[in-house]
Amino acid sequence: MLLLEPTTCLVFVTVFLILWLLLRSRRPSLLYPLPPGPPYPLPVLGHLHLMSKDPREQLCKWRQQYGDMFSLYMGNHLVIVMSSYSLLKEAFVKHGDVFSHRPPMFLFDHLTWGKGLVLSRGELWKEQRKISLEILRELGVGKNILAEKIQEEVVYFLKAIEAESGLSFDPGTVTHHSVANVICSLTFGQRYDHGDPVFLKYLESVEQGMKDVGQAAAILNFLPFLRYLPGDLFRLKSLVQSRDSCDAMYISSIEEHKQEYDENSLHDFIAVYLREIKKREAAGVKSTVTEANLVRAVADLFAAGMETTATTLRWAMVFFLHYPEVQEKCYQQIKEKVGTARLPTVLDKPSLPYIEATVMEILRKANLVPLGIQHSVNEDVVFRGFSIPKDTVLLPLMETVLADPEIWSDPDEFRPERFLTKEGTCSRPDEFVPFSLGRRSCLGEALARMELFLFLSGMIQRFQFLPPEDGELPSLDGILSVTYSPKPFKLRAVART
Repeated sequence: MLLLEPTTCLVFVTVFLILWLLLRSRRPSLLYPLPPGPPYPLPVLGHLHLMSKDPREQLCKWRQQYGDMFSLYMGNHLVIVMSSYSLLKEAFVKHGDVFSHRPPMFLFDHLTWGKGLVLSRGELWKEQRKISLEILRELGVGKNILAEKIQEEVVYFLKAIEAESGLSFDPGTVTHHSVANVICSLTFGQRYDHGDPVFLKYLESVEQGMKDVGQAAAILNFLPFLRYLPGDLFRLKSLVQSRDSCDAMYISSIEEHKQEYDENSLHDFIAVYLREIKKREAAGVKSTVTEANLVRAVADLFAAGMETTATTLRWAMVFFLHYPEVQEKCYQQIKEKVGTARLPTVLDKPSLPYIEATVMEILRKANLVPLGIQHSVNEDVVFRGFSIPKDTVLLPLMETVLADPEIWSDPDEFRPERFLTKEGTCSRPDEFVPFSLGRRSCLGEALARMELFLFLSGMIQRFQFLPPEDGELPSLDGILSVTYSPKPFKLRAVART
């Protein structure tokens, strides 16, 4: 038997590893070519070394160089970037049966076990989305019954702002607390006092988890082997702790609902979902409608519904400070059409088109998820003459869709009038897709739009938002994490007389 020296063995192993990585990193040989893209991906890294902390600048440069659809490697993951409305519509709507898959991603699969609403795949996802949409409709999402619950929270929100007595304060905490309570009412059937220690501990875990996933996702999803490095450099342990802490609250509420279950009194998401579990168990039907998926569904409702809406409200305040004339136009329309004796309701929406246009412009300009949520294909496909292999990561570059100068004249300007017709009514262009489009579009869109209208109209009716005493305006540049959020800022909310 031929015995090799340890040094020789190490050289052979190293050479073999490098060759294997090179083979895995090169573009695959396919019948049709991949979309064009930057050449020479590095072993292990792919093109990640060319990305900055905010990858949008580099992706937009590649779009100019290679077109609306281009490919690159992030780690050993093939990524195809789609950066126009026409591409997204053709893929996610016209061919939604193929393009509504989620790619295998280490971190997301590790945290969710492939369950829930947002990151699940296949038949499990289809059943979970279907049952969740049915439950949300039953609970009144998009209808007046839910609007009344939101209105109650708006009152608490305005009282919390009033308590600041017109002095400078950071609106982040009160905004997140109030929006979280809307989701609590929807899922748990109760709201929490803003000072409740259980509520505060939960929100702290959510906030920490969102920070950690923003820092770690781009790295561990594409370079999962880094999780074996000593310590917790990429916040994986912290993320698991945050998930488990939040899950403990969801599981506790589910157990309470099971003990107090009343078939004739089902007023929240957990209660109705438990009814669906019982139905399937009684019928002996094999189903993904289980308590394990209920926990993940509730987690997804909070993660998607709380962070995005609260962040949008904070961006609204930033824009109001930079564009006081918009704030004043909103107030004058409310004063003329609703008055100041009562808060605006959803029934006032048709008579407040400028408010609705302002909400839409906030969503467009803030562009909360500029890199979208990754899609994939569940089989090898040919699309527009290019190959897209199964499980390829598809990145919808919403950054370019919502700021495309060919669609939006002067896209860098904050101008609600772009959504108004000559008759003064509100118009929604097809290209307005802040909630994405197709089968994977945000299932909480109706809830979010209702919240934004009620919170913003109430805020504007009761307060004038002004810069802090030192006159410093908040930055229009945000922080890119899971969402694109404003940098911390302060303002004054002066009660209108």
